[in-house]
Amino acid sequence: MTIVHDISESSRFVEKTKLGSSQYGHSTHSLIDVINHLRDCGTEQILPLPKIAVVGNQSAGKSSLIEAISHIRVPRSKGTCTRCPMEVVLRRGESWSCQVSLRFDYDVPNESKGTFHFTEKSSKDEVTEIVHRAKMAILNPSTPMETFLEIDLSECSTKSKFSRNTVVAEIIGADVDVTFIDLPGIISNVEKVFPSYRKLTLG
Repeated sequence: MTIVHDISESSRFVEKTKLGSSQYGHSTHSLIDVINHLRDCGTEQILPLPKIAVVGNQSAGKSSLIEAISHIRVPRSKGTCTRCPMEVVLRRGESWSCQVSLRFDYDVPNESKGTFHFTEKSSKDEVTEIVHRAKMAILNPSTPMETFLEIDLSECSTKSKFSRNTVVAEIIGADVDVTFIDLPGIISNVEKVFPSYRKLTLG
């Protein structure tokens, strides 16, 4: 027996039920707001908050999964592309927009810790470059982040290979209310990241 799944029928069902405008939808939206506010305040350094984490080997397809869920294109390159966590916050809404922020929780002076607005875009086509610029700002914490809004990225080097600080992309106008975090891929050959590792371990 062959079962044919009609995507258009599913879309009409979701639209008919209007889950986002139900009591459940409003409650979920409010709960996500509270969690995001707590995370912005640095609460996770004391109390772990619930999250969905995208974890896997290098080049395992994590970026493709993120793009399928969020409907945005993330930066891609050969080898390791994700060098810092990226938190994607999806919210339902009438019009589409993407606000990108930088969250500094680690390896910076106390006065520099917190979540800082980077830029906002209303076109999906601009998100890829903006996220890339935000990641470069995270990897160069000693440089004013405004510099990376206009700088020629082809001439830009990074102070750090990886960072625990986070790029936050908040998307309004998504299909669902959910927050997930994309983590750097697991690297099987540690010498590519720390060339001196083999010398240290072998003596």
